[in-house]
Amino acid sequence: MRGGAIKLNITIDLNVIRQNIKRIRESIDVRGRAGVKAIFMVKSDAYGHGLERVALATQELVDAFGVATICEGERLREAGIEKEILVLVCAPYELKRAIGDGLTIGLYCFAQLEALERLIETGEVSPHDVRVHIKADTGMHRLGFAPDEVNEVVARLEKAGVRVEGVYSHLRARAYSQKEEFMRAVAVVKTHFPSACAHLAASENLSVSTLRFDAVRIGIAAYRGAMTVTSEVVQARRIEAGERVSYGNFKVKKDTNTAIVFGGYGDGVKREFPSHVVIRGQKCGVLGRVCMDMFVVDTGDMLAEVGEKVILFSPETAASVARDRKTIDYAVMTGWHGRCERSYVDKVTGEEESP
Repeated sequence: MRGGAIKLNITIDLNVIRQNIKRIRESIDVRGRAGVKAIFMVKSDAYGHGLERVALATQELVDAFGVATICEGERLREAGIEKEILVLVCAPYELKRAIGDGLTIGLYCFAQLEALERLIETGEVSPHDVRVHIKADTGMHRLGFAPDEVNEVVARLEKAGVRVEGVYSHLRARAYSQKEEFMRAVAVVKTHFPSACAHLAASENLSVSTLRFDAVRIGIAAYRGAMTVTSEVVQARRIEAGERVSYGNFKVKKDTNTAIVFGGYGDGVKREFPSHVVIRGQKCGVLGRVCMDMFVVDTGDMLAEVGEKVILFSPETAASVARDRKTIDYAVMTGWHGRCERSYVDKVTGEEESP
């Protein structure tokens, strides 16, 4: 895509991510008890910021990484990451492969447990090579064992010779009404494995010291302010009141200037609930329907120029773009695809934004 090809440019400032993590760690050490571990969540391609680049840039600042799939974990191993990698979603048929890659398994259902027991019984894997964190369902009812089931899970793992290295759960909201249920699971695990790492708090709950336990999972809090997405104007024109714009028979109500911006729903620019852009510091709303490859914005009294920079998403507009789209910033960050190219700003390597 290089060599002047038209595209959406996604610029990631790795310095911002590092500073966010440092600030979080300082907060944990000052306001909580020192020694709380940091598990950095880099799932979904590091929230759209680039899995390998983000992990390599932050590995000295965190104790472990968290991913959604075994493939993400393998990508980190191939990139040279040696720290613990917790895989949140691991199918029973993936267990042998995950263990071979030295990945830590998030154990959340009996189908996984039964498959693991068979692998150990048949000698396909050694229990000494197995690393598991037990996921407890404390009320979100997504993944996890019910607290009353954790005792059986621990007993079966212990019988199989597996050492449980962690226990965790996930809060469904900022409120921490699930804490008591989690503590039940923690008590069971730590009775048998006192050194097991308990973790519950994530980005939205880091300020609550009573939720930190032995580790915290840092997700969106590390990424905020690090991504800027830009495109360019491919045509600009003035249109008169009553003229139609784009699909949908949309009629403009007054004379105005418009800019046609490259990028459409084929690139993550949402067709439903489209968000505004910024040109020359001016906020410009979308007119008509977003197309597959482009969309039209209202520039008012300003006539844009072909090739002019258009800001689709930035640290300054992230919240308002998410509101326009009736979603959250997570969804915007992870939604770019198609004709997009990432570049990085990194003071450590001296890398600067691509033109």
